[in-house]
Amino acid sequence: MISGHAVDGAPVKRLIELIVQRLSDRPEETRVAETFEGRTAVYEISVPEEDRGRLIGREGRTVRALRAFAGAAAAARGKRVIVRVRD
Repeated sequence: MISGHAVDGAPVKRLIELIVQRLSDRPEETRVAETFEGRTAVYEISVPEEDRGRLIGREGRTVRALRAFAGAAAAARGKRVIVRVRD
């Protein structure tokens, strides 16, 4: 356990990292930070500014799909997640 939370959120974090790195032209500069708000895991994504538009997608479709994937992966483990893109 880390700070009172089980580490079983790692597969969800790894899924988000993999997708974000594949979307980025500079995958080594992408970061996914995991924190908790109550019982909900919060993943904050940081990407280089020039990749932010690609991550968000037209009308937010790409980030919406990423949130759906992460939510489904977490729900399969009985968890809740929030995915945020940092400015």
